[in-house]
Amino acid sequence: MPLLIATRVGSSPIHGLGLFAEKAVPAGTPMWAFDARIDRLLAPDDSVLADYPQVARLIDFHGCVIEGVGVLLPGDDARFLNHADDASVGRADPADWRLFVTRRAIAAGEEITCNYEDICADVRDAGAAAYLSGNAG
Repeated sequence: MPLLIATRVGSSPIHGLGLFAEKAVPAGTPMWAFDARIDRLLAPDDSVLADYPQVARLIDFHGCVIEGVGVLLPGDDARFLNHADDASVGRADPADWRLFVTRRAIAAGEEITCNYEDICADVRDAGAAAYLSGNAG
């Protein structure tokens, strides 16, 4: 990536750890951009997933299937974005996964969320509720 706004990781009321805004952020602010120096794109059958179970586990917890591209593993704290149906961030352009912006103003200290169905093909196919409950195919 990098994250383009000041953030911190902390305990989330949604799930486990979450990503929180350090300062107030206006609506429409770019907040994440793909950076191949930090982020990784893997093919779903990439041998690294079989050779390194730790990487496969990271993908299971923090990866996202980008339709027609591969599996995205954010290399920074963006991997701690939790799901919300009414997310605070999303794609700047629905057809382009490489830039995220704030959909509304975010208060300092507020948890930053994204809608996994808008971003990840595997979640969209399973439905967020099934995916998050562990009941996805």
